[in-house]
Amino acid sequence: MAKKENSHPDEIDLTLFAYVQAGSREKWGKPGCGGCHPGGGAFEFDRDGQRYDRRLAAEPELAQSLDGDYYKSHWDRSGVVEADCFICHLPRYHFATRNWQLKHWNYKWATVAASGIGQVQGTVIDGEEPTVVYNERLFNEDGKIVLDLAYPPPSENCVFCHGMSDLKKRGFSWNDPQNHDVHNLAGIQCAHCHPSDLNHNFAKGDERVSTVADELDGTIRTCAECHQSGYMGATRPEHTSVRPNHLERLDCEFCHIPAVHRAGGAGFDVTTGGMVNFPKIGAPKIGAAFTWHPQYLRGEDGKLEPVNPLLGIIYTNLDTDGIYYPLFPREIKKAYRSIQAQLGERPSEQPVLVGRDDIALMLGALRGSLADNARFTQVDPHFHRGGQIYSLARDAQNRSGSSSGGASSDVVAEEDHTWVGHMEAFNINHNVAPASQALGADGCGDCHAGDSHVFRGAALVSLMTEDGDPAYTRRGRLFGCSPLAFALNTIHQQYLTPYVSLLIFLLIFFLLLHYTGQGPKMLRSDRDGEVQRFRLTERWTHLVRMLTFLLLWFTGAIFFYNAVGLLDIFFSSPQQAVVYHWVAGLIFLAASAVSFALWARDARWAPYDSEWLRKKGGYIGHEKYVPAGRLNAGQKVFFWISMWLSLLMGVSGVLLIWKTALPLSLSCFLSTLHGFLAILFVATIAVHAYLGTIANPGTWRALIDGKVSREWARKHHSVWYERIAAQSGGEAE
Repeated sequence: MAKKENSHPDEIDLTLFAYVQAGSREKWGKPGCGGCHPGGGAFEFDRDGQRYDRRLAAEPELAQSLDGDYYKSHWDRSGVVEADCFICHLPRYHFATRNWQLKHWNYKWATVAASGIGQVQGTVIDGEEPTVVYNERLFNEDGKIVLDLAYPPPSENCVFCHGMSDLKKRGFSWNDPQNHDVHNLAGIQCAHCHPSDLNHNFAKGDERVSTVADELDGTIRTCAECHQSGYMGATRPEHTSVRPNHLERLDCEFCHIPAVHRAGGAGFDVTTGGMVNFPKIGAPKIGAAFTWHPQYLRGEDGKLEPVNPLLGIIYTNLDTDGIYYPLFPREIKKAYRSIQAQLGERPSEQPVLVGRDDIALMLGALRGSLADNARFTQVDPHFHRGGQIYSLARDAQNRSGSSSGGASSDVVAEEDHTWVGHMEAFNINHNVAPASQALGADGCGDCHAGDSHVFRGAALVSLMTEDGDPAYTRRGRLFGCSPLAFALNTIHQQYLTPYVSLLIFLLIFFLLLHYTGQGPKMLRSDRDGEVQRFRLTERWTHLVRMLTFLLLWFTGAIFFYNAVGLLDIFFSSPQQAVVYHWVAGLIFLAASAVSFALWARDARWAPYDSEWLRKKGGYIGHEKYVPAGRLNAGQKVFFWISMWLSLLMGVSGVLLIWKTALPLSLSCFLSTLHGFLAILFVATIAVHAYLGTIANPGTWRALIDGKVSREWARKHHSVWYERIAAQSGGEAE
């Protein structure tokens, strides 16, 4: 918008007078800027607080001044745009008529014409004085008007403005069988969720892009507030199949707006000096029936939310103060027209400039057209597209010659770190799908399968590259998930989780086959007394590890299989289960460190251990003599596997306590690693428990009172028994 005080016409872009009808497109029924602004305020009073029409009539010289409120204006003839309550509150308000009147400078007549109170003939823009023929059927005999106003406003009136605008930004549509919304189908109106007070402060959410009325951010009822309380009959979902931490890290819309079925905008290009909007790639036009998936970015609260980025192709001038100033449409148009013939005809569905030759041509034209522009102290035009910023090299800028000159070799491209370079993305909050169509309704694979759009879908990052093709990246990259991390997570979701139960079952089955085929390693009753095998500290340490492992296994299995029902039975909340898992894990890790200190010396490899392995520990084939120290070779292997698994799971588990603070890729990697190691650990413990109880009667007792019979010691740990016997000068006591 034009400043109030200006020193040169070059500084003035849109005045308030021009802003009223700017952007109007009768061909598409698109309102100008003033169409969606209900009037009053800056459309009625200047920045000194005076009405435009009255002041300009008294001071006509203002139209020739550099006053940004009056420069080249015709307020004295058009009148002002007073507040039009009918836009919202009058059913069957004719919005297109309002837009037509504003476009033709009939500002003060727009309300009369659009409301149907009267027919307006003549236009100010054509030098005419409009006249009104009133609809007498709307007036009583006393001259008072009678209109059937609506409160709250009907949704159809809201769509006057939000239909076209939000269609481009978000793919939004209302009362649309092609793009339905469960709230719309339930009869809910816009004003039910967006009520206002008497000062017309409308309840609103928190839009990523807009900075309008930020003091009202978050005043709208949230999804949870409605659905947890049953507001207006809202269902009360239990989310029994959803991981609890997903509810903390994903906005409701993430799952409940899995797709949009009207083509939104993909981006825009201002190369021609006007706004050229491009639909989603593959759609014939914005608003056409077309199914597309949102992209996902993190909001200020850290939750992922569905968005539609609009990629801009924009021009700026870098001035001596280091600021990149956006160029006015008329400045861009002047340069474009000077080279339009050289560019030739271009398809309407693609941006105007393609390779560096085109860019160099346009930058050269801008350099020439801005040469005498009074609002800049230096001319240094830049072209912004797809995260890249293009400019003319210094030697090319200083080179004399045609204003529209420039070759591709003159263009310098680098990553765009300016205010233009960040991605503008509009929140997607409407067109909510039924719960049966939400992400996760068919299981975790809706998001985590290899072909899911959430992580692996193509995300447009540039409308066009220098090769003439659009550029894409993986959607997951936009919110911090690398392809490798997602691939690991996919293995976890598609292979580990479904088949772990089967693998554990098969392991138990093979152990039963071993038991029924080989039988337990029985010994005749002990008649020779007992020897001390494990000290009290060793038994307590083993007991602590065993109990905490069982708790880790139980809570971990609940998380692994997302058994929300078990969470409700055994824990007061998901967070309590998580805390139990954390505490058990930390205790288990500490006990593992003590175990290492107690048994690491006994677990060192010895030559006779190789013979134990060769004879398979006597578990197959009924070998009568298998040499072993205090720990046999199998126990040593288990000990070191157990120690390494404890260390790796402990490190990954401790890091996952602060999961939300970690980069998403690292979090996915650690979660997958932790789950995979847990599977190995459970399988290892199952084999260890079998061999230490059922397969070897008498072994378990050693962990209760620490004693075994001499016969058991001679049979299972002959080397150890001989050593302690020699140390005691005979039979071990």
